[in-house]
Amino acid sequence: MMEDWESSIPAAGRQSLEQLRAHVHRLRLAAGLGLALGFVLTPRGLNAQDTPTPAQSIAAGARVYGAKGCNGCHAINGIGATVGPDLAGIGASSLNTLVAAMWEHLPQMAATFAARGAPAPRLDPWEAADLMAFLFWASASTPTGSANTGKQLFLDKGCVACHQVGGVGGVLGPRLDDAKARFSGIELAAALWNHAPTMGTEMESRGLQRPTLSGADLDHLVAYFGAAGDGSEPVTLHALSGRVDAGRALFRRSGCIRCHRVAGEGGAVGPDLTRAARRAPSAFAAAMWNKGPRMMAAMRAANVSVPRLTGGDMADLVAYLGTLQYLAGSGTAAQGASAARVAGCTGCHGAGGHGPGQAADLATFAAVTSRAAVIAALWNHVGLPDGVLRAAWKPLTAEQVADLVAFFERRG
Repeated sequence: MMEDWESSIPAAGRQSLEQLRAHVHRLRLAAGLGLALGFVLTPRGLNAQDTPTPAQSIAAGARVYGAKGCNGCHAINGIGATVGPDLAGIGASSLNTLVAAMWEHLPQMAATFAARGAPAPRLDPWEAADLMAFLFWASASTPTGSANTGKQLFLDKGCVACHQVGGVGGVLGPRLDDAKARFSGIELAAALWNHAPTMGTEMESRGLQRPTLSGADLDHLVAYFGAAGDGSEPVTLHALSGRVDAGRALFRRSGCIRCHRVAGEGGAVGPDLTRAARRAPSAFAAAMWNKGPRMMAAMRAANVSVPRLTGGDMADLVAYLGTLQYLAGSGTAAQGASAARVAGCTGCHGAGGHGPGQAADLATFAAVTSRAAVIAALWNHVGLPDGVLRAAWKPLTAEQVADLVAFFERRG
């Protein structure tokens, strides 16, 4: 039955909600776990977040995606229209790549709106930020693992010596039949981290070799756990990335920064983590497991207490580290001024007081003071008359986008 709040949404918006609910069964952030998006489509506002926070909201971004009618032209992992490209993989590498792709297709999108006789939707900076978070999340979906492959891995990797699945295996560790109902990729990373010291000690005492695992291995294993399970309903899971600000504080408070560098700051004992959380969650969890012994030894040597992490803690860390990767590749203001000329921006905008002046001077455009504002401003060009847009428009590379953002943020 349709909820009361849904009845007030235009037909196109309701179609988007239904597509996003169907998307529940297709998009996957977790090892072998289908993630429901329906729970985020709440009556608390249909667009961006009601109150700005330091982190972007994937849930609010899904609402923006539906309310602005993006699904009328685009699919996400095959769900949606096919007028434009599938958006699931466009932003996989970085925010700059996503923005460059958006700008590249702007003339075609403007022509599509004009042909339909429909006004192009506008974005404010807050809507743009949440929408980018949703699209970035969608690009991180992973394929479903194979239960048959997982069963063989369960035997080959020696998991069966300590754990039971379907009544077969050891009793040293917990039964894993219902692991699919309890573990998202983020939850799995936290569980492997918390149990690594105990499991390592027990395996060593029993002469068992500690196996290495890949992200694909974990996808297959969790698929097997689910297939062999008892049909338990999924519990509440941390399948989405968490709060960027909380993850940043936790990274420092837990001593991670003493061994790892992020964005040019921190220790050099372990690897630079700026790009770590851009992996699929299952691959991130596998890395936590594989490097566990070395990390534990390094923390003991540095007299750093090994923190115990909840699923929420891990979600916050993933959000923080993922943001570092997503924003990696910052440009320079000087190159941004050059990029504005090369990309044709100065065909309409002045730069530093020079130029035709038909539009705002880029050097004093105070409204563009953040990456989200840049994205919104670039997108809103889609509402210009087609002739005006094409007269000076040229495509941008991801590197030019980074330089332009630096230029705008310096001048804004």
